Amino acid sequence: MSDPRSQTLFLDSIIEYLPAMIFVKDARDLRFERFNRAGEELLGLSREQLIGRTDYDFFPKEQADFFVAKDREVLRRKTLEDIPEEPIATPRGTRWLHTRKIPILGQDGEPTHLLGVSIDITERKEAEALLRASHADLERKVIERTVELRRTEEQLRHSQKMEAIGRLAGGIAHDFNNLLTVILGYSSLLLKRLPKEDALRGSVEEVHRAGGRAAELTHQLLAFSRQQVLTFRVIDPGDVVRGIERILKRILGEDIEIRIRHGASAARVKADAVQLEQVLMNLVVNARDAMPRGGRLTIETAVRQVGQPEAGTRLGIRPGTYATLAVSDTGVGMDKAVLGRIFEPFFTTKEKGKGTGLGLSTAFGIVRQSDGAIAVASEPGKGSTFTIYLPVTEEAEEKAPASLAVAGEARGTETILLVEDEDQVRAMTGNILAERGYRVISTARASAAMAEAQSFEGPIHLLLTDVIMPETGGRLLAQELLSIRPDMRVLFMSGYTDDAMVRYGVLESGLAFLQKPFTPEDLARRVRETLDTPAGEGKGGGS
Repeated sequence: MSDPRSQTLFLDSIIEYLPAMIFVKDARDLRFERFNRAGEELLGLSREQLIGRTDYDFFPKEQADFFVAKDREVLRRKTLEDIPEEPIATPRGTRWLHTRKIPILGQDGEPTHLLGVSIDITERKEAEALLRASHADLERKVIERTVELRRTEEQLRHSQKMEAIGRLAGGIAHDFNNLLTVILGYSSLLLKRLPKEDALRGSVEEVHRAGGRAAELTHQLLAFSRQQVLTFRVIDPGDVVRGIERILKRILGEDIEIRIRHGASAARVKADAVQLEQVLMNLVVNARDAMPRGGRLTIETAVRQVGQPEAGTRLGIRPGTYATLAVSDTGVGMDKAVLGRIFEPFFTTKEKGKGTGLGLSTAFGIVRQSDGAIAVASEPGKGSTFTIYLPVTEEAEEKAPASLAVAGEARGTETILLVEDEDQVRAMTGNILAERGYRVISTARASAAMAEAQSFEGPIHLLLTDVIMPETGGRLLAQELLSIRPDMRVLFMSGYTDDAMVRYGVLESGLAFLQKPFTPEDLARRVRETLDTPAGEGKGGGS
């Protein structure tokens, strides 16, 4: 293409149809001298409107100043200027351009024009911004999930630790229960026989008191490990609070103000009312000790919905409707290190001799055994709040069963089949019952008990059996014996855990039960109550 006109047309066609905006300005006034089609489409202006005008005719002053400053710098330095990103106002809104400005030099080496080439990078920038936002959102979600997983992992470790401590505590309590049954039993028998003036009586009384205190500790250990035998009834937690309000005021003393607030909605839960009272007492005593100079204690009842992730992650319960019972104090509060251990048995911040460290662990076990949770919020110097969560039930509220307490010394002449694999416990139990007039058939195994029941010619009025034994457990033994002696009453006894009791079906059947360790008085009273139970109740049959 040697023809200059052809060359010009060729170059004009290339410039006109390039997808980038191309413009030319004169070097003196920076007026537009040329614009291609892409430039018209980008700015929404025709070439007729653009040619002969400057940036100040189309753009806000601040933006026009920016363009002109760059243009002057390019002309002064006589070098290419690359501007990776610059905003420009257009009828379609702000667009982002990647622009290169090049000086066009005359024969004397001075700039005569300025050439600009701009590529619209708006879509790319929007995609990058979207990608950054997506990455930021993903990063945020990853961080949140990581924090949640760490929290769950920490709670799982804590739960596993508490479970292991609970199993250990429950095992220790069980072994001690049989020993304490013997200690309490024989010390009670000795005290009954020794005259008040006997020199040995004081020593025996000390043994009996120590045994009683040890029995209390084993009950607390079983409660912590969720292995205590509870008597569940449908109750209103608000009624439990009202029932012990007067006692709580005496416990707190005059320097601590007590406020009790009941929620607008009453709720029914399935729990052991006596044990729930014990939980409240433990929490109140703990709050009192945290306010040595006085303060305020608040007890609040309410009903609330607990959803995820609070239910599973923080409380370890199922989502649903819960009755809450919160005990708040204005005491010294606790730091994180103490909060992490407060429910462990024997852990205490009190000075030696001021506490066993079993109050909160007992509360923890009772609430967990009731399918609930107990949460605590506290900071040093800002008091503490313990909140009990108990699942709401739709069952009708139950009245406390009528007492079958026996007045005076519980005695009888009935025949009792005693089945107990621990030799010392069996011997002591048999002696106590025999002294109170009963005829006792004593065996160590279920097979021997079956043989005695089949061969004994007279009536057997009561089966008194341990729950967990070699060969056959107490529940299965009771079922077999009732098939041949349907009028026989059944009384179970055990120092084992509640888990074992549930597995062997005793608790769910609602049958008569005697918790080890027991005193001779406990044994005689429970035996008499079971024998006096109306026909059709107190039997060990069923599936």
